[in-house]
Amino acid sequence: MPLIFTQARDLLNDFKFCQLFVQQLGWSNPPSPNPVAMNIKDIAVTRRQIADLSGVGVYEIESPTIPDAKIRSAIHREISQIQYECVLIFIDAARTQSLWHWAKRQDGKTLSREHLFTRGQPGDLFISKISAMVFELSEFDSDGRVALMEVSDRIKTALDVQRVTKRFFTEFQAIHDNLVDLISGIADPHDRRWYAIRTA
Repeated sequence: MPLIFTQARDLLNDFKFCQLFVQQLGWSNPPSPNPVAMNIKDIAVTRRQIADLSGVGVYEIESPTIPDAKIRSAIHREISQIQYECVLIFIDAARTQSLWHWAKRQDGKTLSREHLFTRGQPGDLFISKISAMVFELSEFDSDGRVALMEVSDRIKTALDVQRVTKRFFTEFQAIHDNLVDLISGIADPHDRRWYAIRTA
């Protein structure tokens, strides 16, 4: 079933990432959702797998605050020993900030791709980004599987984006806001923002 924007937006804003992946993006429930304590460079974190598809895992990594970049990379290296291809969602204990982390492997190097989402932030742009990871029932084979390469390609499409400059984002946001103001016939402001993103 296709992604339902309003439901996806609510799940994202409520930090219900497991339901977001399983109910809206078409991923499977994880084989073991139990939390596991980890200690990386004297930093205590808890990892919990929240979704899986063709051996690609999505994990929530919870700690009092989101660890710094070096610790995040070390956590990724540790988890990739268990599951080579994975998406990590770092969250603070209050569940107000999340940092989505994926590692791009290219020419013998590992390049971090990270995307910040905070509670209360408009989710339109973020949902537009992760909608590349949607899988429909028709895309699964008779055994209920999807090719690993296809899953990896979808993640790359969604998350392999360098950080945009602050100036670019500010200018884009201003143009987007103007476009939203020009749209008529759609009462809900969230729906107008989503429509503006999809037609830009």
